[in-house]
Amino acid sequence: MKKGLLILMAVILVLGTMSGCSAASGSTDDAMSKIKENGVLVLGTSADYPPYEFHVEIDGVDTIVGFDIEIAKKIAEEIGVELEIIDMKFEGLLPALTAGKIDLIIAGMTPTDERKKSVDFSTVYYKENQAVIVRAEDLDTLNSMDGFDGKTIGVQKSTIQEELAKNEFTSSTIKSLDKIPNLILELKSGKIDAIVLVSPVANSYMKANNDLAVTEIAFDSEDGSAIAVKQNTGEFLDTINVVLQDLMSSGALDQFITEAVELSDSLK
Repeated sequence: MKKGLLILMAVILVLGTMSGCSAASGSTDDAMSKIKENGVLVLGTSADYPPYEFHVEIDGVDTIVGFDIEIAKKIAEEIGVELEIIDMKFEGLLPALTAGKIDLIIAGMTPTDERKKSVDFSTVYYKENQAVIVRAEDLDTLNSMDGFDGKTIGVQKSTIQEELAKNEFTSSTIKSLDKIPNLILELKSGKIDAIVLVSPVANSYMKANNDLAVTEIAFDSEDGSAIAVKQNTGEFLDTINVVLQDLMSSGALDQFITEAVELSDSLK
């Protein structure tokens, strides 16, 4: 009797363990299943970052475009769902992802070690240097690191540029704001002396503003940009990486970037 009871308990324990393992392994596919069930892929981005993502008016309708958006469209197409875009402050993207309000982040985001503690990242799909933009009238005096002692450097909150500015401009004051257009206004009005931006974005804003200039100062971007998803998403992250690899190997991503830069420049 006791022996039979022990065997029964052992069987129940084994089945419970197997069920738990199955649930754990199956949980990695929950993200993909939910996206397919909902019929929509929800993208979180911060659309003030041309040519990555930015606003344009198409047929009278405000539309978010850019090469990051084209990547998102391809991922949605691969999964077989519609794409929904949610535009928000950059600093709010990671909290929105971990809270399940969005499915992924594509926003020129660098996969830092700190961010990897809370989310997973795709393959790096784009690398670019960081640049410093100043008022054109100050270019002669602010064209090297020595000129920034006591100056105020503007950066976007929660970005790699914020961290970089704090590490590199140790004799300067760092001012962090939510949106890049706000930084541009502060620079033009003399409230800050420079902004640290990724090179394509710096060049885009310079072309849109004749009174701004990009300095010769440049910093390497070691980690590049990657797509962020919730941790342990299994098939979903695998699918994203397959799409990225196809876009990079086929040259389609280069075309997306070229078209986004041209579109951004045409709006100036």
